[in-house]
Amino acid sequence: MLIDRHGGPEVIRLGQVATPAPAAGEVLIRVACAGVNPADWKCREGYLSAFMQATFPFVLGFDASGVVAAVGAGVTGFVRGQRVFAQTGVGAGQWGSYAEYVAVGQDCVVPIPDNVGFAEAAAVPTPALAAWTGLFDDGALRPGQTVLVHGGAGAVGTFAVQLARAAGATVAATCSAARRDALMALGCDLAIDYRASDIGAAVRAWAPAGVDLVLDAVGCGTLPMGLDLLRPGGTLVAILTLASGDHGPDPAEAARRGVRTAIAFSKMPSGARLAEIAALLHSGRLRPPRIECLPLEQAAQALELVRSGQAASKLVLQVC
Repeated sequence: MLIDRHGGPEVIRLGQVATPAPAAGEVLIRVACAGVNPADWKCREGYLSAFMQATFPFVLGFDASGVVAAVGAGVTGFVRGQRVFAQTGVGAGQWGSYAEYVAVGQDCVVPIPDNVGFAEAAAVPTPALAAWTGLFDDGALRPGQTVLVHGGAGAVGTFAVQLARAAGATVAATCSAARRDALMALGCDLAIDYRASDIGAAVRAWAPAGVDLVLDAVGCGTLPMGLDLLRPGGTLVAILTLASGDHGPDPAEAARRGVRTAIAFSKMPSGARLAEIAALLHSGRLRPPRIECLPLEQAAQALELVRSGQAASKLVLQVC
């Protein structure tokens, strides 16, 4: 599925291109499934142009699962036919996973655990890595701390709740009433219905001194009292939506209050972190979110469902 320019769903088309050949250090993956992420439609519309330069025609898709089709010079540890999943190089302007084949740097490719299917694996890399970065790299989460995940029922939030629990933290999350039981089943200690409850009052009743970490996976000003929920020295980490006006928390205001803020941003190749996530998937301590599979040809519709917030599950495209 190609785009020839930035724009809305009308710019996506089905097309034929040459099968990529893996360069030195790359793994060529025959794609089974491609994860659908908010970053994909933002890439389609040009929101990521400040970070990447797309050469048209361009193939979208940050996340892939499939089997190794070939390896480039210098690649070790991967064999033809091996089941793998990866975060592609779309963020660096390379072609992505909405295609039968994608070439990915070996540092971003990881074997799929035996207990995980292709569709589940494709749903993991970008949201799980975003959650990991926010919690541990930027949030410096430690065992015994308290965390509020704002947007706990989304893909990033689902992984964040589980990763925080696996790290020994106590976790609260905001969600709709319909998703409360599902979040509690993942180990959430407190699920707050953001429509019916005062989030600030609920958090203060649960953690009177304030929480150690707030991970805001929603943005757009939907948690205006976020800094108020932190204990002295606590941290608010925002995962930016890139929507107009969504600049994240104010660092100056945070400093005045004796807390700090951070913008979640991966600072290393994804493979090392993805391997740790794969180990948690294999052990059963981490589960992918609910998944709905659509055929590759419905990529435009899938992106619109994600963009509009109407997707009830994590969407995955069936490729091969």
